[in-house]
Amino acid sequence: MYKFIVLLFIYILLINPTYSKDEDKKDNLSGFKECDGSYPNKITHFTFDPNPTVKNTTIKFEIGGTSTVPFDKGSYIAGILTLKDIPKQLHVQDFCEGWVEPSGGHCPVKPGEFYFKGSQYLKQTDEDPRDVTITGYLRVVIASPEGHVRSCIEGYMTTIYI
Repeated sequence: MYKFIVLLFIYILLINPTYSKDEDKKDNLSGFKECDGSYPNKITHFTFDPNPTVKNTTIKFEIGGTSTVPFDKGSYIAGILTLKDIPKQLHVQDFCEGWVEPSGGHCPVKPGEFYFKGSQYLKQTDEDPRDVTITGYLRVVIASPEGHVRSCIEGYMTTIYI
């Protein structure tokens, strides 16, 4: 009986892929990846809802990770959307005012673990297409007030235009 319990325990921990490897299979970055290069603050969690995004709705974001340098007051988060390698949209937001403070924190954010929530109203303009779904490539950076990139992730994002 003792051997059976030991074998069962080993199976659950090491062999059973649905139990032991679920953590590895989970996509904490919503299909995004860290940009090429070296950045002091690593983003390990990035989600947005709804996914795909929909024009004329508020998109809720979550971002988290580990930092080795502080996020200072005046830091900003920026996203640039490209379609077929052509820049199409740029959005820049004060990181402290738009993410840190609404999450209950304040800047400077000391090095260590971080997790913040943010939102953006995705307004459809007259220049936007109608009745189409488009997938573009989005690069998101968090930078210091002086423009030094602290974090960078990139990936595909699909948007429904109404």
